[in-house]
Amino acid sequence: MRKMVFLLTASILMFASLPSFAQMAQGQKDECLLASKNCVDQVDDIYRRIHRLQKEVKKGQRVYTPDELKKLQDKLAETQDLLKSMEKPGH
Repeated sequence: MRKMVFLLTASILMFASLPSFAQMAQGQKDECLLASKNCVDQVDDIYRRIHRLQKEVKKGQRVYTPDELKKLQDKLAETQDLLKSMEKPGH
């Protein structure tokens, strides 16, 4: 009986984790940068955010759709503009 309960519990846990494995196999999209999803424990400074956005944009259409790529490029430009405005004297 214990073995049966153990096997049932183990199989439920395996099936519950399948969606996360499917997401990883999808091309490694960074959902946090793209749509502010799955952002657990991800707090970046502005330099790190720019670096992450540049890295994701370089992945191009092999990972992202053209619309998603445009969003990432827009976020990158916006973040770079923010950095430039912060670096201006007097701010």
